[in-house]
Amino acid sequence: MASLSKYKSNGNYRILFNFKGNRNTIYLGKMEPRQATRLTDKVETLESLLNSGGSVSENPTLDAWVKEIIGTPIHEKLVKAGLLSPVGKVKLAEFIDDYIASRTDIKNQTRINLCASRRLIVEHFGASKDLRLINPADTAKLKATLLTTYANATVSRVLRRGRQFFGNAVDAGIITKNPFDKMKFPSQKNPSRLRFIDRKTAEKVNDACPSAQWRLIFALARFGGLRIPSELVGLKWTDILWEQGKIRIHSPKTEHIEGKDHRWLPLFPELSKPLEESFELAKDGEAFIFPKAINISTNLRKGLTDILKKAGISPWPKLFQNLRASRETELCQDHPNHVACEWIGNTITVAKDHYLQVTDNDFAKATGITVTKNLINPPKIELPEVEIGNAESNAHDAKTTHFTTHQGGSDMFSNVQNLIENPENYRVLSAFIEEMQNGLMPRVGIEPTTS
Repeated sequence: MASLSKYKSNGNYRILFNFKGNRNTIYLGKMEPRQATRLTDKVETLESLLNSGGSVSENPTLDAWVKEIIGTPIHEKLVKAGLLSPVGKVKLAEFIDDYIASRTDIKNQTRINLCASRRLIVEHFGASKDLRLINPADTAKLKATLLTTYANATVSRVLRRGRQFFGNAVDAGIITKNPFDKMKFPSQKNPSRLRFIDRKTAEKVNDACPSAQWRLIFALARFGGLRIPSELVGLKWTDILWEQGKIRIHSPKTEHIEGKDHRWLPLFPELSKPLEESFELAKDGEAFIFPKAINISTNLRKGLTDILKKAGISPWPKLFQNLRASRETELCQDHPNHVACEWIGNTITVAKDHYLQVTDNDFAKATGITVTKNLINPPKIELPEVEIGNAESNAHDAKTTHFTTHQGGSDMFSNVQNLIENPENYRVLSAFIEEMQNGLMPRVGIEPTTS
């Protein structure tokens, strides 16, 4: 029977108990009364269990409590008193390495990603750190440290994999609580790195491609929305159903999901020409569209970067993913979202968070105004000649001449003085050019009215 008593007037407690016929004492030091009482109950349970020849593992509640206090002063006191056995370290690096090695079901790229997160976590805590001593406060410090160096999306991936590692430790019975469970992860969305690669830019890139193979790779990325390079690997000529207008795309990323090992992509017009060109150049009997040149580890970034430099285009972030995102953005403009996502091979949620973008073309469709990009050096405007009375009168009224516009024209541009006195107002100039191009300005011979 364990009992609690004070041995000093300042709030220091001790627990007295009998263990194997001997009277023992555990000095707790200064402690809150409730905490001391709860600890006495645990000691009494341990005392009773061990005196009867039992073990801690027989009592799930007690076993979970013991795992929670490992590494604390209380645990050390109970070990010293003989109520608990000493435990060796569960070294962080060794545990994570064993876990990654046990995952024979994952792909090589997933393994590489897990190892990258393992490196950052181990660098922070130390390879020999006992993972049982890592608590939520420690993981919060890890998060804060990573955020000083890495982007939110990277930090989020590392922390989520940390939760995965420690979740395995919970499953193995090494710890009872995952120190990452209540953590709020940074957002993995990063709109600042999204770019829409328009068709004019795509045409320049295509013209700079050095070979038919590169033209096909670029077309499949930009107009097919394929994952590069994984979905190029294993692509066969038999996957091109010319008469049905379909392409079978094998998807290593999702093949572990039932029914998601492949998807069907329309044979878009933008893909037909480069596919036909490569087919004409293929050797007789060749099964693969990209024989031997591309595998799952192939890095095509350098090749595309060189092509962009040749085309005079600065490389954009996430070279291939933004090509894929640009295509899905286009498809969602012309087709229902679920159809576009089925063709691209992701979910509507993923598309909204990481792919879809609002483009200049969306604004143009909504407003009916074509954006003039060359605002720094606007094109020279030649105003229509209008024959009126005598030259002297025309010169006198040049700045105050008003023209009657066609129906639908804008009143703000009826006064040419707007442009003469405000040549630096490029917004006015751009709209003025557009009205001229759309036939909204007066034709030669329209009678002006002077102010």
